Amino acid sequence: MRASVWAATAALALLASSASARAQAPTPPDYALDSAWICRPGRDDACTVDLSTAEAGPLPSPHSDPAIDCFYVYPTISTAPGDSAPIAVTEDEARTVRLQLARLRSVCRLYAPLYRQLTVSDMKRRLEGGRTPDLPAAMALAEDDVAAAWARYLEHDNAGRGVVLIGHSQGALILQGLIRDQMDGQALGDRLVSAILPGSFVTAPAGQDVGGTFKTLPACRAKIQTGCVVAFNSFRAEAPPPEAYEGALEAGERALCVNPAALAGGRAPLKAYFAADGTTIIPWFSAPPRVAAPDAAPFVAPRGLTAACVREDGAAYLSISQAGADDDFVLGGDFLFQGERDEAMGLHLIDLELVMGDLVELIGAQGAAYLARP
Repeated sequence: MRASVWAATAALALLASSASARAQAPTPPDYALDSAWICRPGRDDACTVDLSTAEAGPLPSPHSDPAIDCFYVYPTISTAPGDSAPIAVTEDEARTVRLQLARLRSVCRLYAPLYRQLTVSDMKRRLEGGRTPDLPAAMALAEDDVAAAWARYLEHDNAGRGVVLIGHSQGALILQGLIRDQMDGQALGDRLVSAILPGSFVTAPAGQDVGGTFKTLPACRAKIQTGCVVAFNSFRAEAPPPEAYEGALEAGERALCVNPAALAGGRAPLKAYFAADGTTIIPWFSAPPRVAAPDAAPFVAPRGLTAACVREDGAAYLSISQAGADDDFVLGGDFLFQGERDEAMGLHLIDLELVMGDLVELIGAQGAAYLARP
């Protein structure tokens, strides 16, 4: 089985933490400009889309001014031809926030900056064993942009409010570094409602919930817990991760798995939301979910999907089962490489869609608990 993709992802985390090399950067984005953000409160943008859902019942009404914020960094999705993405809202970015972020507007104000991320083109070259960029320098561009956007947000938008940090894959890796640098064990950490970082390894010593990636931020184990972390990597129950899945982690470290639908553990039904047309964040790298008779609504909420955190052969992952699911829905989302299912990546491309309704409920509960603190 191939584990090279996860090994490369873990290597990116290590490289990102040693940013001594800096690329000759083009002019950085100006986050004082609306054009440098995909989503911001108080405007019509990629996050103010139609979220109507077949058979899901009434949608939660967005608050006119939610009491907490969500700061989101999107995963590797840019199809720009170079190693680093330009600062522009394309269908890649718009599609991703529709799937991974827009539904959270009912519980938090949404802030999503553009950034010069490592692109899908670069990822494809690495998967194929081709030319690679100077990874520390290329990651430094992405990190610097997110840090600048975060600084602008803190100075001009936050006003002391609680904030949920949300990132997936490359976005989660970048937020890990930002949290370590500015929030873990520091005064600014008091504003952290929670960190939601799926599609990355957040680690702790074996048998513990804190003390690895973060020194003071534990795994979230209750809905009223704040200042905690949700992290997981999704795989089909019948296709668990390969043996070398956690092979790049430090000795004695283990990946955390936190199930948003059952924080304390066990298997639980998922409140999943998928695009009715089967679109995923990188459509050409995934087998799409399929709906036999799609409704006119842009989203579907299939019944019968369940999830549990499982540890097998030392590897922790979110095990997804479709047993008893709707007959007219077929779960897709498998990462495909050269036309074949890549067992090393599992359901990486739909990590957030699988638990989107659960995250809405969790962030709502955590926000309320945060605001009720003395």
